[in-house]
Amino acid sequence: MTSAVPSTPRALQVLLVDDNPIQLSLLRHLFQRHGHQTIEARNGAEALIVLATEFPDVVVSDCVMPLLDGYQFCRLLKDDRATRHLPVLLLTAQGTGLARFWAKTCGADRFLVKGRDLDHVVEAAAALAEQSSRPRSTHAVPKLAQENFGVDAIQRRLAMALEQRLVETALRDSIARLYTADHDTPRLIQGFIEILQELVLPGALMVAYLGEDGAWCHGVHGSSTSAEDRQTLEKALAEQGPIQTQTGCHWHPAADDDERRRSLRDPVLRVFTATTPGYPAVGALAFITERRASEDFERLFEIAAEELGRLLSLEDSRLRLYHQAIRDPLTGLYNRKHILDMLGMELDQCGRFGQDLSIMLVDLDHFKAVNDRFGHAVGDQVLSVMAQRMVFGLRKVDQLGRIGGEEFLAYCPQTDLEGARALAERLREQVSVETIPGLPSNDRVTLSIGLATWEGPEDTPERLVSRADKALYEAKAQGRNRVVS
Repeated sequence: MTSAVPSTPRALQVLLVDDNPIQLSLLRHLFQRHGHQTIEARNGAEALIVLATEFPDVVVSDCVMPLLDGYQFCRLLKDDRATRHLPVLLLTAQGTGLARFWAKTCGADRFLVKGRDLDHVVEAAAALAEQSSRPRSTHAVPKLAQENFGVDAIQRRLAMALEQRLVETALRDSIARLYTADHDTPRLIQGFIEILQELVLPGALMVAYLGEDGAWCHGVHGSSTSAEDRQTLEKALAEQGPIQTQTGCHWHPAADDDERRRSLRDPVLRVFTATTPGYPAVGALAFITERRASEDFERLFEIAAEELGRLLSLEDSRLRLYHQAIRDPLTGLYNRKHILDMLGMELDQCGRFGQDLSIMLVDLDHFKAVNDRFGHAVGDQVLSVMAQRMVFGLRKVDQLGRIGGEEFLAYCPQTDLEGARALAERLREQVSVETIPGLPSNDRVTLSIGLATWEGPEDTPERLVSRADKALYEAKAQGRNRVVS
């Protein structure tokens, strides 16, 4: 058996940034000893100049330096489209205080405290370079290196970077507050669009997401965007997005002020996937806007897509937990507590408006024998099939729940006793017409149904259910497969 030959680590080009010549020399010899090439700069400002002509695989920078320290340098790199994906490893001799916090907030990919043994610095830098998704085919020059480089330019760029961070924080905070204020998916999406349209329009912005009833799409547009433009955006989302919408997008116009009436001189179309780590894609963000706005605000759009993914994932989790709390896991019907709570609210409406209401208690006849003869798996299948047949046999306004074992409760709004009897008889006949998978072809599962109707403001859910239960008991005593009120 031949053993696998270990792969040789790739030789890297490393940009070393440190104002201490001794420390810089140590790092240089260390990386070169491991077969890597190095480029050097004495502070962040010099490093930016180096990046105008060099294209390193990773940056290893000290934190405390004159003119432009490591935190500021890293922040400028991460705010520039040309260098955003360049991995940055920050080193410091101070392992306490705010050093680690500032390293995180400025966007550093890794933060290490210097020690006597610097071999771990090489390992960390090589790991960052291997994990990087940075494209290596083109060499884009940082914006600051393209300007009349000097202290004023650095200060201006730093001010812009800090302002960008403030906007990013405000954007995240505004979107986060949506979820604390509302738990209705369409309103959450509308609130998200209202926040983001200030960045995008003039043009068009749309959000697609997977709701309870399938994929949905909502959008807002300025008057500068035609119907054809919006159709193009919908097509791009369908082709590039993670979900397929079954219906057209629900568009509405933005506020018709002077800003919104501006025409698009150099439009660009972008699609971002809305996802959260560990979750499948739950939506997408797409827009048409000016190319310059797209480039200037690209990081904000990425953050917006991230926050949209988090927003939709939280809403999806909330809905799943809510459905688990109110649904019977086997049949998918409302569980006992929820159907009785709904009945109580419906009786309040009856007392307020003087409307009729009737209920049915439904029992599957001889269900215990099904379990004894064919097993509980077949019994569960019988319960599930009969539950679906009852759903289709009732009207849309009627509500059905499983209250225990093979017993179900349905309430019928604005229905008197005679109407409920006719409905129950039709239901009883329909559910037993076809065979059920798992049972012999000549076996039919029938229903016994007990009825009761609301008798006035003094009537309670407990009394109503008790009368229906007595009627159900009578239906069983009379031979089953019948309706008794």
